[in-house]
Amino acid sequence: MRISFKKVLSFVTVMTAAVFLLGCSPEMTKTMAEAEEALDQGDFENAALLYDAAIEEGKQLQACYRGKGIALMGKMEYKAAEEAFLKSLESANFLEKNIYHDGMENDIRRYLASCYIHAGEPEKAVLIYDALLEKDDENVTLCMERGTAKAASGDLEGAKSDFDKAINLDRNNYQMILEIAQTFDKYGGREYGKAYLADVSASREDAIDPVLKGKILFYLEDYEGAVSLLTPYTESDENASMIVCRSYIALKNYKAALEVINSFGDKVDGSPALLNLLGSVYMRQKKYADAAATYERAVAAAAGTTELQDALFNRAVAYEYTGDFAKARELFTEYLKQYSGDAQASRELKFLNTR
Repeated sequence: MRISFKKVLSFVTVMTAAVFLLGCSPEMTKTMAEAEEALDQGDFENAALLYDAAIEEGKQLQACYRGKGIALMGKMEYKAAEEAFLKSLESANFLEKNIYHDGMENDIRRYLASCYIHAGEPEKAVLIYDALLEKDDENVTLCMERGTAKAASGDLEGAKSDFDKAINLDRNNYQMILEIAQTFDKYGGREYGKAYLADVSASREDAIDPVLKGKILFYLEDYEGAVSLLTPYTESDENASMIVCRSYIALKNYKAALEVINSFGDKVDGSPALLNLLGSVYMRQKKYADAAATYERAVAAAAGTTELQDALFNRAVAYEYTGDFAKARELFTEYLKQYSGDAQASRELKFLNTR
């Protein structure tokens, strides 16, 4: 099941940036506004089509190609998104250059760099960040992003250098340190990440938010420690409850995990995150029909949110495990209309087409 503890790329941030930059222009056309709305709702397929229509209108081409690139990123079509962002960089007119100055261009280059990383070309991303950091060498976010690009390219020592600089610029930011550890973990450098978190000890309890410390313990696979630390907070803090529940799942204590979820009562049906966790428990218990029904509820709850993709994917997988290959095939086909660049889903559909 694709239930991520923390997404590296947050499309909430992507969409918010899109709304801000496009919304401030006095020349936004009706088509652009419709494209922006579709993007904000996570309807990437329709957003891409609407941005194409807006491009045909010939106004604000830089912003339109940028929006199209973001929509294509949502569809996980990173090579096509690269082309859109490159077009965006070429398309700024005099007015746009004067309105946005370097802000829009720098923003587009960062999206382009992200595409390069996802498309398996992180060395190109490093070059973009090199240029951006030449102009803003104490930007914590850029240091983090270049560190990620270097880690993706296999340059773990280079990544560590950038991450060290980010930490020095923003000391005691333990959330950032956890993200660094998770990045190293993703690109084969788990020992680097564990080293960053080595100083998380009892002597630091007062300096670290308990929920964040629980996340760190979870990352370090100290599941019992996470449960012990956060159980007193579960009634008042949903994030604490989620970590406790995930810890119980990792410990294969599914009864305890279900008790945590059920403690939310009627709130469960309105929470895609809780429903995805519940579905995960059922999958691990091999109760595939219950999992499929739960993911149906998760899809309904996640409509218009960034959690929809995981819910749709997990639902299709659950039906596959029930043995209803026709339903799973239908769901993966629909899923790939929206997230056409998802290689894992494409492999699942290819398999289902043989059943």
